[in-house]
Amino acid sequence: MLLAHMSKFKPLAIATLLYAHPILANDSAEELDSIIVVGQSDTTQADSSRAGSLDVISRTELQGERVDDTSELFNKVPGLYIARFNQGIVNSEIAIRGFAGDGETPHAKLLIDGIPANLHNGFSEMDQLFPMAIESIEVYKSTSDPRVGLFNIAGNYQIRTRQDVAQEIQLSLGSFNARELQGYAGFETGDLTHSYFIGYRDSEGYRDRTNLEKLAGAARFGYALSDATKISANIRHSTYDADSAGYLSRQQARTNPRSSASFADQDGGDKSLNHVSAGVEHMFSDAWNVGLTLYQQDFERQRWVRFSQAAALQNRFDDQQHRGWIANSFWQMNEQWTLELGLDGEQQDVIEQRFGTLGQARIRNTTNVLRNRDFEFDSTGGFVQLSHAPNSQWRWNLGVRVDRLDGDYVQFAANGTPSARQIFDFGNIVQPKLNLFYSPNEQLTLFGNLGRGFQHPLSADLYTTGDGRARDVSYNDGGELGLMWNAMDNVDLRLSYWQQKAKDEFVVVDGTAQNVGETERQGFDLGWNWNLSEAIYLWGNLSQINTEITSPASSARAFIGNELRSVPDLTGSLGMSYRLTEALSLKLHVDGQSDYFVNEANVGGEYGDFLLVHANVDYQTRIGEFGLQLNNILDAEYEYVFDFSPNGTDTIHSPGDGVGASLSYRYRF
Repeated sequence: MLLAHMSKFKPLAIATLLYAHPILANDSAEELDSIIVVGQSDTTQADSSRAGSLDVISRTELQGERVDDTSELFNKVPGLYIARFNQGIVNSEIAIRGFAGDGETPHAKLLIDGIPANLHNGFSEMDQLFPMAIESIEVYKSTSDPRVGLFNIAGNYQIRTRQDVAQEIQLSLGSFNARELQGYAGFETGDLTHSYFIGYRDSEGYRDRTNLEKLAGAARFGYALSDATKISANIRHSTYDADSAGYLSRQQARTNPRSSASFADQDGGDKSLNHVSAGVEHMFSDAWNVGLTLYQQDFERQRWVRFSQAAALQNRFDDQQHRGWIANSFWQMNEQWTLELGLDGEQQDVIEQRFGTLGQARIRNTTNVLRNRDFEFDSTGGFVQLSHAPNSQWRWNLGVRVDRLDGDYVQFAANGTPSARQIFDFGNIVQPKLNLFYSPNEQLTLFGNLGRGFQHPLSADLYTTGDGRARDVSYNDGGELGLMWNAMDNVDLRLSYWQQKAKDEFVVVDGTAQNVGETERQGFDLGWNWNLSEAIYLWGNLSQINTEITSPASSARAFIGNELRSVPDLTGSLGMSYRLTEALSLKLHVDGQSDYFVNEANVGGEYGDFLLVHANVDYQTRIGEFGLQLNNILDAEYEYVFDFSPNGTDTIHSPGDGVGASLSYRYRF
């Protein structure tokens, strides 16, 4: 086993990578050569087949967090940045590898327990989860993972929920009148394992009119029919109701960041999720196992939004039903060769509507239909990956994934007249993948990868009434070279250089596709863990990102050589965990990024830089654990900025939260 020496390091939490579905796992999975972990744990394992940058946030780092927005839990990952819209149910989005986080270019697959959790338009939907319900967060940044296709352009995010045997409850009170309750209970009774979670959060928010109410519940069951066969089931329900403060002008955001835009007094909305899934795993032998998972998810979102004084209030409604299946097989042919196969499919039924309103009130005007669309979207894919470890120094795997898209679309005119369209015929979308590892000694591993992903047109732009072969997907080819070095017995370091190139890349601004042309992204990722002593644990990361429009679309020739919008050149984090006594511990976290342009023309100024400092203090007593969380201790100003114009003259601003605190009490039964 490569890098078996790493198992002695307690700081390395090794996350279990299930082969793209929640129950199929290889108990003999090796430790990944390029993993960097934030948080201390010794209870999990890592997949050994992916050579890119895999970063894991363990439960030790997650358990002390109290957040309005689940995406804030990702802010310790190298090279990941968050677009904080702060607009009610459309609150934020996370981004990696030089792609924008404002939803214009969906580029990463979100998986919750191996099951896709992206909406039809590519936005990730993770507000169904609370921190106590999460076992780990894994972020894989590269194009070389064959197990997922759709939206897997720059990588994928995997959130694993808890299924351990434990019972605990946590109560929290915080700034802006925040109140939160989380409870988890996991049991093992003979061959049956079952766990339950309930979470509730209510907050008035930092800015005026940013009230939110969030409720989530989940149940998980597993049963061993025999030593060889296991079945499982998951049920999850969540609701999220939030008002929005709207966007401010640049001057308003500087002088009164806590204010709400006067024209946005009706902004807000609600969303809900219902999820059910079931799976079976069977081991034909110690070397061969197969698994199948079936799932259905219903997403419903209703939003009232007005972006400016000149705009009118809109009602936006989405109803999405996703049904899918995932099947995989893993075969350890001998000590050197393994073969992995997978098939998956998903069918989406999507209703997307927009209406004008009566006056500027939350009353839908059904005679003013701005958009009425009914989509059927089917995606089917499969992969094969062959892995070989000829000796203790070399290891490689070669894979290929093929995806097909199908479906149709009906657009209704304001008078109800339907207009049917068919999806573009992209044929077989072939994506080769390669991962390579070389370990000259026990301390050093060199790794590299190559891979292809694809970006498909979104929403109505995916369908046509004309020639179905007139348009192709945009291919994204990437590669990475790096090293993982155990510099000392208590220090782990990873450094990598990556590059991705795309052709015919497009962005979608408020439902309108805009062709950017050919683009290039490249950068460096640096991450480290340092177990300074039994009491002090340090971690950190730094990422540098370059983006360039290398061959712009015909309508934007002046953009050649320009940077892509909404991408910071630098991101970084530093963290420390210090156990002062057996009962008292302290955590510090510094998070920062540089500014960025807000349009492809690269005019109108740069925005978005910040440096935020956070801290957690936990005190364990006989009657439970008390926690203090401090956010943005220095009360630093930061904001999300979007440009509706091509020249920076029409920017809208959403200030981030100022200094805040919360107190919590956790009791473990």
